Amino acid sequence: MINRLPAIKIGMTNAFDGAGTTLPVTLLQPYAVVVTEIKRQETHGYSAVQLAFEETLVKRLNKPHLGVLQKAGVNKPLRRMYESPIGDNALAEVQLGQEFAPQEIMPQWGQVKVTGKSKGKGFAGAVKRWGFAGQCRTHGDPDNRRPMSNNATDPARVFKGSRRPGRMGNKQVAIRGVPIFDYDPELNILAVTGSVPGPNGGLVFLDLEVERVPVVGEE
Repeated sequence: MINRLPAIKIGMTNAFDGAGTTLPVTLLQPYAVVVTEIKRQETHGYSAVQLAFEETLVKRLNKPHLGVLQKAGVNKPLRRMYESPIGDNALAEVQLGQEFAPQEIMPQWGQVKVTGKSKGKGFAGAVKRWGFAGQCRTHGDPDNRRPMSNNATDPARVFKGSRRPGRMGNKQVAIRGVPIFDYDPELNILAVTGSVPGPNGGLVFLDLEVERVPVVGEE
C-alpha cells in the first residue's frame, strides 16, 4: 500500500467531537493515483513507486511525459507525477497501471504529515515578517517599524540568517502529526484537525505517519 497521497485544500470549517467540543478542521479532497513506474533497490538504489494524478488535455503534455504514461499502460492524460516510498515487501504487490482510490487508503490512516506551499505575501518588513515589537512610539518618532541595526559593521556585510525584511511566505511547509478527524468515502472529503499550509484550492501531500509524534514538553 502506498504511503503518500496528493490532495486539494477545499477550506476550513469547524466540527464537534464526541465530547461536544468544537474543533477547527480543514477539508481536503484526495486524488486517485495511478502507478507509472516501479523503482527497485537493485536498479535504482531505493524502493519507491512513481504515481500520476490530475487528468488534463493531451495537447498540454509533452512527448516524454506521454511516453511514460504509455509505457505504463495508462490511457488517461495525467499531468502531475510524484514518488512515494514503499517497502520491498509491499513493492511485489504493485503493478504498472494499477490505480489506487482514496476510498481504499484513507480509512486505514490515523494521522498524517501534511506538506504544502505556504501563502505568498510578497515583500514584508521585519515587524510583520518576524513579529518584532517595534520601537518606542514616544518623542515624535516618525516610524516605529524599522528593523534598526544590521549587527556588526566591521565585516561590511549582512550575516546569513539575519532576520531582515524580505519575501514572506511561498515556502514549502510540513506539519507533522495531524490527526484525521473524519473521512466521507461517498463525497471523497477528508477532514483533518487544525489548519494546513497553502490557500484554498492549493495542492498538498499527505504522508502516513505510523509513529506518534511527541508533544513539545511531554515526557
